[in-house]
Amino acid sequence: MPKKTDSDHNKTILITAAGAMLVILVLLAWWYRAGEKEAVVESPAAGSAISAKTQQVIDYDEIEKEGDTKDLMEERKEDLGVGEGIDIIARSDESLKIGDSTVAMSEIIERIQLEIGDIVEKDIQPRGSDVDTQAIEDFGIYVVQPGDNIWNVHFRFLKDYFVRKGVSLAPNSDEPDLQGISSGVGKILKFSENIVHIYNVEKRDLDIDLNMIHPLTKLIVYNMDRIFSLLDQIDYGKVNLIHFDGETLWVPAEG
Repeated sequence: MPKKTDSDHNKTILITAAGAMLVILVLLAWWYRAGEKEAVVESPAAGSAISAKTQQVIDYDEIEKEGDTKDLMEERKEDLGVGEGIDIIARSDESLKIGDSTVAMSEIIERIQLEIGDIVEKDIQPRGSDVDTQAIEDFGIYVVQPGDNIWNVHFRFLKDYFVRKGVSLAPNSDEPDLQGISSGVGKILKFSENIVHIYNVEKRDLDIDLNMIHPLTKLIVYNMDRIFSLLDQIDYGKVNLIHFDGETLWVPAEG
């Protein structure tokens, strides 16, 4: 067997050093890539944690039980002056849980905006901007129950609104007179059909068939700011003079 020379020994040392360096480089590369993956994984999680902290989920099953959800709903309904005609007051940055389904109010609002032709603001924000420029709005939510119909749901809401104004509506104030002419209240109810929307939780879209209402799958959505701003303009001393042409409510000028 040939005897190793100093040159062979130096080569061995060099090879060993090169191998060690290669191992170190491989470890460094693995550590760097692992760090990148960790950052990619953790970033959405961190964002989700922030969203979960800032976006409240209102559980319909909890609104009648003693606890924070019930207290919050009672406080919000009292602030707005609404009663049993509304189940939930939700803000535009919150989510709703109805049964096993959870839907963000932002998703419902976007569907409504598209339906009525409004521009969805988030679609035209500067690229790279993550700031929501939309103001927080209040929405009244009524969860459809067995035997409900649109007219009665709207009438309950309107009666609550009149109570807020110090006016008590008779149970038959929404019915036409003996000549079949709609009452002022009836005309307001017809008008209200144009400013509220039905959201189908199962289809996650607006519902266009107002007569087909399935319990606990559809929500009647009121934009509280919008509907109050419109109803507040009505002179209730002249409610029976109201005209409605299918789109617009008005009271004829005196003279």
